[in-house]
Parts: sequence; structure tokens; C-alpha cells
Amino acid sequence: MSVLDRLKEKVQEWKARIVELEEENARLREQLEAMSAGGEEVDALQAKLREYEATIETLRIENAEKDEQIEETIAKVEALLA
Repeated sequence: MSVLDRLKEKVQEWKARIVELEEENARLREQLEAMSAGGEEVDALQAKLREYEATIETLRIENAEKDEQIEETIAKVEALLA
């Protein structure tokens, strides 16, 4: 497996994880909306939601950085092949 293939695979894994977290985030939002305001359960769900949102943002930043690194690597490989 080439370096580019491994990088692409890693990016796809990150993107899949972001999708999973966004889906979980949506489920938590629905649960919060369905529940009455207040209560320990709502507070726990809100804390978990904030945690997921922070994780999603971190993964988005990492994904953007990795995309940039992949582009740089592709450019280097193309330069070597030229």
C-alpha cells in the first residue's frame, strides 16, 4: 500500500468518525428537545453534547490539517515522478 493510499485511508477513517459524532450529536439534541427543561439527565446530556461538539471541532481541524499534508505529499510525489 502506497503512502498516498494509507493517507487517504486515514482521512476516510477521520471523516467516518466525524459523521458518527455528528449523528450522535443529532440524537442527543433530539433527546434534549424531547425532555422537559432542567433535571440531572438533561444536564448530563448537555455536557455530553458539548463534549461531542468539541470533539467534532477538533476532528475537523485535524482533518483540514491532514488534507493539507496530503496535498503537500501528493505534490512532492508528483515532483519526484516528473
